[in-house]
Parts: sequence; C-alpha cells; structure tokens
Amino acid sequence: MLVYPTHQSSEAPITATPTSRAVSDPFLWCTLLLAFAFRWYRIDIPYVDAHSWRQVTNADIARLWTELPINPLFPQVSWGGPDGYAGLEFPLLHLITALVWRVVGVSDTAGRLVAVAFSLASVWLIYLLGRRLFNVAVGRGAAFLLAFSPSFVYFGRTLLSDIPMVTFSIAAMLGYAAYFQTHRHRDAALGALSLALAGLVKVPAILILGPIIWLAWLSRRWRIFHDAEFAIGIILAFAAIAAWYLHVDRIYLETGLTQAIFRPSSRYTGEIAAYAGFFTTVSHWTTWGDPDNVAFITDIAGRFIHLHLTPLGAAGVALGFLRFWTPRRTVLDVWVLAATSLVAVSLVGQYFHEFHQLPFHPPLALFFGLGMQPLFAWEQWPLAVERKRLAGVLAAAVFVTLSGTAIWSFVESSVFLLYRTNHINTPLIDAGHAIDAATPEGSLLVVVEYDRAGSNSPMLLYYAHRRGWSFDALSIRPTVVNYLRDKRGACFFATSGWPLIEALEPDTARYIATAFKEMPLPGVLPNYRLFDLGCGRASPGD
Repeated sequence: MLVYPTHQSSEAPITATPTSRAVSDPFLWCTLLLAFAFRWYRIDIPYVDAHSWRQVTNADIARLWTELPINPLFPQVSWGGPDGYAGLEFPLLHLITALVWRVVGVSDTAGRLVAVAFSLASVWLIYLLGRRLFNVAVGRGAAFLLAFSPSFVYFGRTLLSDIPMVTFSIAAMLGYAAYFQTHRHRDAALGALSLALAGLVKVPAILILGPIIWLAWLSRRWRIFHDAEFAIGIILAFAAIAAWYLHVDRIYLETGLTQAIFRPSSRYTGEIAAYAGFFTTVSHWTTWGDPDNVAFITDIAGRFIHLHLTPLGAAGVALGFLRFWTPRRTVLDVWVLAATSLVAVSLVGQYFHEFHQLPFHPPLALFFGLGMQPLFAWEQWPLAVERKRLAGVLAAAVFVTLSGTAIWSFVESSVFLLYRTNHINTPLIDAGHAIDAATPEGSLLVVVEYDRAGSNSPMLLYYAHRRGWSFDALSIRPTVVNYLRDKRGACFFATSGWPLIEALEPDTARYIATAFKEMPLPGVLPNYRLFDLGCGRASPGD
C-alpha cells in the first residue's frame, strides 16, 4: 500500500541540504529526455504559429544582429525605418539566438532550440528546488509536470522571453533557498544574479521577490533584517532592473517605438503620427471590465485544466494543495498569490496571451510534486525496501506508466490550437519571399497588415527581409505614405490586407491604386499587393 511520507520526510529541517547529487538520479535524466521529445514536435516550423507577432519581433531583432554590429543596449526592429531602435525587455534570448545564427545561419530550428535549452533548464532547476525545499520525490514530480505541461512544452520552443523569465525565477528561488541553508556567498550571488536576469528579460518576474522574502522569514525570522549580504543582493538586482527599464523608456521617448512594457504600443509618434490616421494602441495593463470578468474567469479556469496542467496535473496540484499544510509549503502559497497579483493588474494581457500565466507553473509544479510524491518515492515502497534490486524495475514501471499518461493528456489537451497544425500562414511567407524578389535589397517599405491595433507589425517586413514602417488599415493615409516617400525614403507600399483598406479607408485605397504602379507578385494570394512609390519623386499633383 502506498503511504504519503510523514511531515518529517516530506519537509526536511530548514538547515538541511540534499545529500545526493542530481546527476546520479536516472529518473531526472529520463524526465529531461521526455521533455526534449515533447519539445521536438514541429521544431522546424516557421514562427507563424500562435503568438507569431511577438515571436517574429524577437526573430527580427536577432536576425538584424546577424547583419549589423551587435549592441544589446539598443535593439533595433525592422518596422522603425532604417534605424528603428525600440524599448523592450533586455534582449537576452535575442542575443543568444543571434550568436547561434551567426554560426549556423538563420534557422527556425536553431532559434527554437535556444528556447528549448531554457525550457529544459527550467525542468532541471525545478527538480533541484523541489528536492531542496522538500525531498527528492517532490523534485521528481515537479520536473515531470514541467516536462509534459502542454503550455510549457509549446512555449518552451517559441522565441518568447517568458520561458527564460521562468528559468531565472526558479534559479533565483533555488539560489536563495540554498543560501538560507548553507550561508555560502556563491548561493547568495546566484540568487541575486538570477533575480536580476529574471526581471531584466521580463519585468513581471520581480514578483518572485514575494516567495523569496517569505522563505527568508521562515529561515531566519528577525535575523534576516541583519543579513547585509541578502539585502545588498536584492538591492543590486532591483537597481539593475530599474536602470534597464529607465533606459528603454528613454529609447521610447526618443523613437516612439516599444513593445507594450509600460507604454502602449502599435503607434508612431512625431511627424509620422501627424500625417497618419487614428492609431489603435495596445496595452496589457488594462484590468477589470475589459474583457468581461465572468468570461475571463471561465476561460482561465479551463486553460489551467486543459492547457497548462491537464486533468492529471490539476488533480496532482489539488491533492498537494489540500493534503500538505507545512510551514515551508506556504512558500508555494505566497508564490501563487504573487502570480495571481499579476493577473489583477494585467487582465487584458492575461486574457489574450496564454504565456502570461507561465509564472504560475513553478509553484503549481511543486504542488504537483507534493501531491504525487508517493509515486515518485518508490525507494520507500515496502517491496523496494525489502528487495532493493527491484527498485530499478519499479522506477522504470512508474516512469513508463506516467509517461504514457502524460502523452495521452498532452494529445487530449487544447495545445494543438496553438501549434496551428492545419492553418500555418504559409501565404504570408510566400508573399514575403515574392516581395523580397521584386524589390531591390535595402529598399524601405510602407506596409499594412491588420484592420486595427496592427501598426508596428513585424510580420511582412521580416519575411520580405526589408525594413520600413508598419500601419493598420485605420491609420494609413495618403499623407503618411507621401511623407514617408518624400522625407524618409520609402520606395514601396506592400499589404497583406488590401480588401481591409478598401473597406475601411476606400479613399486611401483609391489613391494608392491610381497614383502608383502596382507590381506583380506571381503565385501570391490577391489580397497581397505591392506598389512602386517612385522612391522620392514628387507626390502626384504637387
């Protein structure tokens, strides 16, 4: 009969350290192989699956660094004209991808493998954290959930900074958990450095400070206020984070280009805005009332069951939450509350972007490890204790059974809607290649792709391998086209949504069609159009 470990075995004294090395646990290696196998699925597809806009933006920055000198302090985007500096999170993922691409060439697979490396690191680190906070069985369970969680698998092979954020958040918790147990300077340094990197690559990671401080209180009580090393590490980490975001906000104030960190995105400023139409901006910080609260709660609950955790994972999380009430388990409660506070201030972003719930994964994985630890503690089974030679057989049987259940849960989840297996946007890629062939290298383009909230789109420019300016159908005007042609050197107008322009701005569509020569795009869908702007010639009628 399986029995839950006692309080003492499920939570070691706060001063204890793990006695065995992680590299000696074959279950961890098998879990990492399983995680890699899940992430290998469709590893070679272009970045036009779900959340393609942000993926392509990051790929665009990385590709520009394969062609231009690398300066991570001033990332450039193709939709900002010839020198489009944009304010965004610290581009660590972009930088590593660019370095890899400089060696192997620009490759969708190679770019995704960079993300996979961070994802696998998260699996490894959550194992170490679970083992340090609780025991090896909890670490195994937590690692196993992150290995097959459908959303963690999918986003773990996308060019989004959210997985590196989670990776460094777990590392920060691990560093400080080790420091509170060992008092080693290197552990405090690891915690502070990881905290800084987590916040630099994605600002919501600063919420990890909540469980870190709570763990510090559990470990040291009032003595933590006399720990100068802890305080200095936290201060330096937050100083680095604050310095970066002040820097990128200054970039925004100078260029008007950002990716909706604190300022709304999808617009231009200055003279471009003066000549353009109405910009529908994007902000992720809108809260209650938009979208509908009841719809949000229903949708988000379904997401956690069917996308983030699967029913198997949700059952294990619920069991861990209901069964274990130990002092150190409250660290997980605080961690979940910290992630929940992010939902409260960014409802719109949470509603439309599943990856915004990724900060929940580490604490929920640890809850899963707590709830399912009897299955991952086979060495304590009576049969294994009596006949130690059977321990390996029992471990293999457990892993195979759990893996089969995980694969079934993954297949039955809603994750394939994100992979877009049946409607990858290959027409966009084909049109981009056709525009690349039809326009001289280095030409500047004005593009339109969406009806609204679509200015600053990287999509068509990335696949056309060109730079320029991106508008939506509501903001494009003859005045801005002529301004960019006459004053900024725009040579071509391209769109993937000509019917949108005709429907929403018929005067603009009529002007472009009559004033400029249309260029053929063989084999491309008719909604894609390309016009020669004359590259600096006087405007018609001037």
